[in-house]
Amino acid sequence: MTSVEILSLIVTALCLISFCLVFTFLFRHYYLSNIEEINKGRADQEILDLEGEERKKKAKKHAKAFKITKKVASYGIFAIVLVIFGFSLYGRFFNNNLSFGNNGLIVISSGSMSERNDSNDYLFENNLTNQFDTYDIIGVTGYESIDDVKQYDVVAFKNTEGTIIVHRIIEVREVDGENVFITRGDSNNTSDTNFQYKDYLTFDNIIGYYNGTRVPLLGVFIIFLQSNAGIITIIAIGYCLLMFDHYNSMFEEALSKRTSLLVDTFKYDFDSEAKLQVINENLTIYKDKIYTFVDGNAYKEDALDENTLTLFNEKMNLMNLEEKAKENNEKDCKTNFFSKSFEQLKNRFKRSNKSDK
Repeated sequence: MTSVEILSLIVTALCLISFCLVFTFLFRHYYLSNIEEINKGRADQEILDLEGEERKKKAKKHAKAFKITKKVASYGIFAIVLVIFGFSLYGRFFNNNLSFGNNGLIVISSGSMSERNDSNDYLFENNLTNQFDTYDIIGVTGYESIDDVKQYDVVAFKNTEGTIIVHRIIEVREVDGENVFITRGDSNNTSDTNFQYKDYLTFDNIIGYYNGTRVPLLGVFIIFLQSNAGIITIIAIGYCLLMFDHYNSMFEEALSKRTSLLVDTFKYDFDSEAKLQVINENLTIYKDKIYTFVDGNAYKEDALDENTLTLFNEKMNLMNLEEKAKENNEKDCKTNFFSKSFEQLKNRFKRSNKSDK
């Protein structure tokens, strides 16, 4: 790798790591704050309303079928991504050649076969129109013997550097009793001799011939995913998905536990118009009873008779007065602080003017 490529890889890795950290912080804060809201009972009525909606949906058959279809589709997309990523990694180590017995798939990374160059008369004379574009995936089939190799076949071969090239055979020669070949890309005006190989191409370097199978443009994802940046990106996305699933599972578990607790505690009637009256995280009124919660769990329930209601209102009034007194005290402290600060600044300004005189 060149220094520029190494620097680019480092910058890409740092950017993705920063993204993962920010993503983790935001989602962790979001889910943990919601879990705290649930556990402290601040969203009890919303939870029961949500449970009521879920029960109505479950009663409908098409809703269940839609949920199953959605899950199957998500798993299907995930499986496709894994297959493409696996193919990308395999291609990185085997020069973009994925073999299946005598057949294989090759990702095209250049445009040397994308069009017919006007200088290549044989393409027009023989009506050779089996070109393909950059980032296409093509199918190749291995030859049974050297005698099967014909002029104008499009073949995949390994050049002197071991890189797979897909070009057309434009000439067949006989050297020392065996056929050898000269190739050229349809878009090029020069042959591959002494460029991709020395003098000529031999049969032992030919992988196979283009069998007409072609998947347009999918190779662009393969090329990206097998790059260092692509691999880092997939790892980062995988981490984010696992992290999201972890905190979402925690949220779902907290929601399920709180829902069961509320339904069992209140004997909640989803068909009734009666709603919870959440006073604070420790006190909740439902129908004719007042419930006391300690650490998020139901502690006791009392009938909401006239005496209990009177005591409750007195207690709430006292709490409100204490809260207002606390707020007023904080405001007075802030006011006194700013007043003192202003006086100090004013005195300094006066002393400064006297000293100047």
